[in-house]
Amino acid sequence: MEAIWQDLRFGFRMLRKSPGLTIVALLSLGLGIGAATAIFSVVYGVLVSPYPYANPGEIWAPMIHDAKNPRNVSMFVHLSDYLELSKLPAFSEVMATDPLNSLLTGDDAPENFTTVRVTGNGHQFLGVAPVLGRTILPYDVNPNGQAEPVIVLSYQAWQRLFGGNPDALGKKLVLNDIPTTVVGVMPPRFGWWTNDGGWTPMTIDLHDDRNVAPIVRLKPGISKAVADQQLQALLARRSKEAPGHFPRDGFTASLTNYLDITVASGEMRSSLRILFGAVGFLLLIACANVANLQLARATARLREIALRMSVGATRLRVLRQLLTESVTLSILGGALGVLFAVGITRGVIALMPDFYVPNEARITVNDYVLLFSLGVSVLTGILFGLAPALQCSRPDLVETLKEGSKGAGTSAAAGKTRSLLVVVEVALSVVLLVGASLTIRGFINLQQTELGFRPDRVLMVGLPMVPARYPTYEQRIAFAQKVLEQVRNMPGARAAAIGNGGLPFGGPQSMFSIEGRPANDAQRITIGLISDGYAQTLGIALRRGREIGEQEVARADHVAMINETASKLWPAGVDPIGKPVSLSWLEKPGGVLLPPGGSTPNVTVVGILADTKNAGLTDAPQPAIFVPYTLIAPTFRMLAIQTRGEPMLLLNAVRRVVQGIDKDQPVSRPITLQEILGFQTVQPRFNMALFTFFGMLGLTLAAVGIFSVLSYSVARRTHEIGVRMALGAERRDVLRLMLAAGGRLVLIGLAVGLAGSFLLDRWIRSEVFRVPLTDPIVILGVVVVLMAAAILACFLPARRAARLDPMTALRHE
Repeated sequence: MEAIWQDLRFGFRMLRKSPGLTIVALLSLGLGIGAATAIFSVVYGVLVSPYPYANPGEIWAPMIHDAKNPRNVSMFVHLSDYLELSKLPAFSEVMATDPLNSLLTGDDAPENFTTVRVTGNGHQFLGVAPVLGRTILPYDVNPNGQAEPVIVLSYQAWQRLFGGNPDALGKKLVLNDIPTTVVGVMPPRFGWWTNDGGWTPMTIDLHDDRNVAPIVRLKPGISKAVADQQLQALLARRSKEAPGHFPRDGFTASLTNYLDITVASGEMRSSLRILFGAVGFLLLIACANVANLQLARATARLREIALRMSVGATRLRVLRQLLTESVTLSILGGALGVLFAVGITRGVIALMPDFYVPNEARITVNDYVLLFSLGVSVLTGILFGLAPALQCSRPDLVETLKEGSKGAGTSAAAGKTRSLLVVVEVALSVVLLVGASLTIRGFINLQQTELGFRPDRVLMVGLPMVPARYPTYEQRIAFAQKVLEQVRNMPGARAAAIGNGGLPFGGPQSMFSIEGRPANDAQRITIGLISDGYAQTLGIALRRGREIGEQEVARADHVAMINETASKLWPAGVDPIGKPVSLSWLEKPGGVLLPPGGSTPNVTVVGILADTKNAGLTDAPQPAIFVPYTLIAPTFRMLAIQTRGEPMLLLNAVRRVVQGIDKDQPVSRPITLQEILGFQTVQPRFNMALFTFFGMLGLTLAAVGIFSVLSYSVARRTHEIGVRMALGAERRDVLRLMLAAGGRLVLIGLAVGLAGSFLLDRWIRSEVFRVPLTDPIVILGVVVVLMAAAILACFLPARRAARLDPMTALRHE
């Protein structure tokens, strides 16, 4: 311990002797370790430990895969199927969830309130204690299956509705006209299906055989394969008893781990994994940079090291001293990096889209993150300190002491090592710049996507209706028609339409059949339920035929418009206008009311609309068909209003119209169409911002590396430069010599980096990079940015060399 303490004190003295070099090294390490720590804090909070639930990795969800169309996967089963599933011997615990939108009324304005119904054992299954009161318990469901009117609030809803007052316990909320008692409050991280709502007990009533989402835990010793077999056998039997509950063309059932089906398992997981690799490259650049600085420092100390070894110090002792200095420097850099990490983490959180991250996730610089930072700091110190230590702990004592007496320098091996480190820095920065360029190019392309509709000045407003208040088809249609008529007459409205789906994204998927085309059960068409005026409201061009008329909507006529992509489903030369289409979804839409006398699946095409983006900005338009929204009567409608001015300024007027028709009817989800489009660009913007930040940071570190190597080369070759100039070399010759020395390293690093990028492009091809690496703009951009930074880094020390006074340089030792 005494020897270690001695090494530490000596190391600190060496760091203080060259403050400029130490500051540059600390900043390089701080930025590299800080970026790595920040991304690890995000990875830990989103991917490693996003949930507060008891053993979340042991939670499984039954998934049903359509045999004809494997993309159709459902995690919902009917309540009767859930009751049978809970009896399987493979499962130790089973619970179910049923999300619901409720109408919250009372002293304040009515609002749409998320109530998640859970089975009586739901909170016990999840294993999270409340911060106030109690949770839903089995006795909240009576023996006859009826649920007690109680609710457990989320932390956010408790703060919003009661200001965090503990007196909220025992208070009543009026949900769907039923007084419901508050019995508990969950902690901030509990966000099961909602983070601004509440949980109520689920009624177990087979007369209402609705869909629920079950999750299970396996009994000890039971494998997933055994549980899958039992699940498949049970649901196969149930499909014979209740064929309407399952895909008619067959299915397979299996368990999927809960951690693999949440929002953190899609684009965000891919982005974070690649970003974690990117900061790994950034950390390697910082290591190479500091290794170069340490090598320069150690090379300048060759005489000191040779003297120590000549008086008895062993190579191991010198190696330990040099590594101690490196690790000390790295730990100091790590401490600085933690400070940087706090700021970088906050920036990442600000850029991160909420809906790509679980409700429960909390991203902080916690104990695990600090432990990671310490481990990275120690490993980094060993990594960047090993090469200089090995290089300088085995000098030729006689030659080094002779050279030292002349004030000379460095070995050819040390010079090659420094050059190699610069090449590595440049190559790694090229890879980061390529990633940044790909995300920037992809984001620009996404912003320039042809939409097929006009998103400007369009307000979208949801109208959730409580089934008990609007129990009949006629009541629901009359309410929607009154709202639409009065909104169209508002002074600030240019046009308005109402419907479900197809506004312009979403809508139910249906199998279809048309004359002259073979049946293909695997292909689906998107159904848009719309009113008249839909095309004018969204600015969609009518290509041929006519639009659906006001009277046709009022009568619920079976007419339809299709988009251009759908028009290509007919055989070549066949005009789809006037032709019938059979939509199987219209026969049994599920969960909605149908017109008196029921519904038929056949509709007649009367017009063709221009294609619009209807499945995401990056996907090609999907076949779509638009029918009168009055063919069904669900409990939710979406209102679209094209306004004359700022859309949100019309929101209060819309509320007054709605509440003039029904004073207890809330208006939910007010949002502009521009904001909806913005949701689809948040993830690409997140990728672009972080890759650009890390790319520019890597480029800066690489430029510092080039600058430091050339500056060191100028300092060590001062005498040589003086001789060259004394023998007739011009200043421009010296400038060219030094620029060539740096330029050669940059060009080699550029070539290696581009080659490595092509290899990595094949390996990490995913939704993160939507532009091929062969895009000439991407390659040109990388080359231009890198060369500009490299020329600046090379020019400054080269100019200093060219300005040396020959007589002063000749006297330099």
